This record gives sequence, structure tokens and C-alpha cells, in this order.
Amino acid sequence: MPKSKPRKSRLTVTRLIGSLLLMVGVAVALYPFYIGSLNDLLDQQRVAKVQRENEGNAKQRLADLKRENTAETSGTNSDPFSGLSKKATLNLKHDMVGTVTVPKLVLTVPVFKTLNDASLEVGSAVVPGSSMPTGGRNTHTVVAGHRGLVDRRLFSDLNRVKKGDLFVFKIYGKHLAYRVFQIQVVEPTDTSTLRIKPGQDIATLLTCTPYMINSHRLLITGKRVAYTPTVAKDVSHAKQAERWQQLAILIGCALAILAVLWLMMRQIYRSMLKRRNFRLQFQCVDAAGQPAEGQTFSLRKRNGKTLYRDGQPLMVTSDGDGNCLIENLPGALYRLVWNDQSTAYFRVGVKRLKQSEMAFYPSKRQAEIVSQQEGQWRILVDR
Repeated sequence: MPKSKPRKSRLTVTRLIGSLLLMVGVAVALYPFYIGSLNDLLDQQRVAKVQRENEGNAKQRLADLKRENTAETSGTNSDPFSGLSKKATLNLKHDMVGTVTVPKLVLTVPVFKTLNDASLEVGSAVVPGSSMPTGGRNTHTVVAGHRGLVDRRLFSDLNRVKKGDLFVFKIYGKHLAYRVFQIQVVEPTDTSTLRIKPGQDIATLLTCTPYMINSHRLLITGKRVAYTPTVAKDVSHAKQAERWQQLAILIGCALAILAVLWLMMRQIYRSMLKRRNFRLQFQCVDAAGQPAEGQTFSLRKRNGKTLYRDGQPLMVTSDGDGNCLIENLPGALYRLVWNDQSTAYFRVGVKRLKQSEMAFYPSKRQAEIVSQQEGQWRILVDR
């Protein structure tokens, strides 16, 4: 017995460390989900705020973009992801021109007119040399975005887009819808397909592929189509669905972390209970209230497995006064099996640290069998 105390202490510390490691592991494993969802929700709020602030001079800003498209463009002749400056900063109100929504992916991403490391960390950006997203003949807008960022979704699911799907720009209040007609995977240096095609109004969404390898570029190209009420409805539903989706992910992650925390606290609580020793005492009586001698019970673990003491199953038999006593029991819940019948057992033990003695926790059907009188638990063995 003297050596059992240090062993219990070491066991408690080990379980505590294990629980903490489990908590940290779950938090780390869920990090991309909850941080991504949180950032997406915050980005939606920031984007909506900037769009409202820009409504006052939206027409002038849109006209400025169109003037940029009337000037001769050099065309996209280099990989947009190469040579990005890590020192670049982002002025959200000044650089953001709108958003791009992909209804199939339930995705809306901010669009910036300046492509740099800062803009690609939080959204997508117009590739230098391509047309600004204003639409019109002889324009080819190329918008690039990252995949695989830990803290944001962005274009991570762009590979799920198929021919015939839509993506829609909202630029200073103007909607431009494009239907995908071409999907390509090219080398980073191959920019031939990003050039303006005479007389056409097209747009391309560009990202890296394969996922997390990024050796090639995925190009999703669409032709301009009418922005109909049906398309507008799809865009609206996609934005609402994305908001609820991110909220659901955030809530799910929070519940998962809370569940692990609850399990950890319960484990610690149980360990603290097991560090204390209790005794289980009760009396067996017959229908007349007289002591019942010779009634045998076995004590088992909460899950029904046999408990042993000195190499023998832990059992107790009522004496001449009907009393049963088992001492030096670690604080926990147990099964008290009557006459060694696994189908007839009582829940006994301790649930709270404040308890000084073990108690019975009878079910509704056992209420007539088990009772407490004058501080003594009694079992009616003959009804």
C-alpha cells in the first residue's frame, strides 16, 4: 500500500500530460479549418464595408478602369507568381476593385487591381498586362489567386470547376458573368493563352496546380454571357451559403475543441477521485425488514469487467446482520452485481469530490429495491 500513492501520482501526471497533448493536437489539426473560416467571415465583412464606401464614386472608378483598357496593353508575358515582393503593402479601399464569385464552389474572393504578395495573401488580383475586369470587346481579364494557404481558402477548390460553370465579377457595382469554355494546365512560362483575342470578351481565373506542388498553372477561361436574374439568384445563394458554411465550420471546430476540453477535464476529475479511498457499505433485508444473511455480490468495473483483489474476484457476502462492507476502493463508479448475475446490477460509487462515502444510483425500476434509511443504504432481497 505505501507504494501505491506514488504510482497513482505518476499515473495522474501522465494522464494530465496526455490530455494536454491531445488538446494541443486537436487545436493544431483543426487550425486550418477554424482560422480559414474566421478569416473568410471577417473578409466578407471588410469587403462589404469597402464596397459600401466606394459606392459614392463607383462610376468614376469604373470609368478609370475602362480608360486603362483603352490604352495599349503589353499582354501577360510572365508568370504572375514569380518575383512577388514580400515588402508590398495593401490599401484595401484603394486597391480593391470588387469580387469574383464562383457559385458552384460557394466561393467569393476579393479582386485587387495590384498584384503583389500582400494582395494574394487575402484575395485575388489582376495579372499585369491583362485587361481590367470591366468587360467589353477586345478584353481578356486574367485574375490570379493562391491555393493551399493555411489561413484562407481562396482558389484552393478551383480544380472542381467544369466547362459550362459560371463565375461572376462584381466591379464597382457592375456585374459581369462568364461561362467556362476552356480549362487548361500549362507551364508557368506559357502565357500564350492569356493574350487578348480580337473581338472577344473573355476572362481567366489562374492558380497553381497540382495542389501544394505548384509546378504548373491551372487556367479556367470563360466567355462573357448575360447577367440574368437566374445568374443573379445563383450568386446571391452562393454568397449566403458560403456565409452559413463558414459559420458551421467555425461552430463545429469550437464544439470539437470544447468536447476535447470537457473530456480532458473529466479525465482529470476522475483521476482526482481515484486518488481517494472510499468504502462501500450497505445492508440486505427481506420483505419484513429483517436482515438477510448469505447474499453474495461481486463488484465490477463500470464497463462490467471483473475487479480483482489479492488475485481473486472482488466479492462480498452479507453477514448475520445483513451487512456488506468493502473497504479501500478508489473513487469511481462501479457495478455491484447481485448473486453474480450480470443482468442484475446496481450502479454504485462516487461522482463528486465532496462525497465522503460511496452511494447507490438506482434506476427507476430499482427504486423499490434500493433505498437509503437513516444514512444506511439497504437492498430488498426478498419482495
